[in-house]
Amino acid sequence: MPRVNTMGRLALWSSLCAFFLLISGLASAADRNKVAVVVDDLGNQWQSGLAAIQVPFIKTIAIMPGLPYTIPLAESTVAVGKTVIVHVPMSNESDFPLGPLGLTRADGDQQLLANLSMGMDSVPHAEGLSNHMGSRLTRDAEAMGWVMAELLDRNWFYFDSVTVANSQGWRMAEQMGVPWKRRQVFLDHEPTPEFIEQQWQLALRIARQNGSVTVICHPYPETLAFFESLELTDYPDIDWVSIKDLLHQPKRLVPQWRPHSIPKGAYSRRQS
Repeated sequence: MPRVNTMGRLALWSSLCAFFLLISGLASAADRNKVAVVVDDLGNQWQSGLAAIQVPFIKTIAIMPGLPYTIPLAESTVAVGKTVIVHVPMSNESDFPLGPLGLTRADGDQQLLANLSMGMDSVPHAEGLSNHMGSRLTRDAEAMGWVMAELLDRNWFYFDSVTVANSQGWRMAEQMGVPWKRRQVFLDHEPTPEFIEQQWQLALRIARQNGSVTVICHPYPETLAFFESLELTDYPDIDWVSIKDLLHQPKRLVPQWRPHSIPKGAYSRRQS
């Protein structure tokens, strides 16, 4: 009988230890700061795109529509459990070429809507959308309203790259009930080791002060080399998360805004 009691007490003690370790682990995970790194501009290059997908610090992959490696890079992203978003080219004040399926009002609003729909359809497994360039279009509240209506229809989210200070993208997402987040740190605006290190430290400071931060980067050789030099174990207080984990959820869950002029074909799926 004493042997049975002793074994029972040991089993109970082991169970309690396991329980407290589990609780401790959950608490420490909740206390860790969250960093969402989004890599932009994938689709034209296979090797650099694949290398970016493999970076453990990066959990969200923004792929441009209609490019040679759009589909295989999206498939590779899902295969490693990361988030795909469509990185849509939008018109800019410098008139840089948009490439295939770019969004501009210069070709007419119906063509903009057609490009938007085709671009979203062309990237498999996508769950959200961000803007590539867009210093002109993202300031256009009406056009961004059309974009948000499409996102709402598909139950997607919007990540604003904030290529211009007065972007209407995230503002229209908020008004129309689309989950959204905006970029806080641009890691490699200057693709030099010194600048990238400076921006990395800025991102870490923001995360540790505010609990989270959003970062965008590109598959530049300098950026990939920088990530290669880092070790996950050097950041025990950081969780590297998908942008999905940091989305702002607007209070209004149905659209409260419609443009004054609606191009033919807009909102067609909701009317059918």
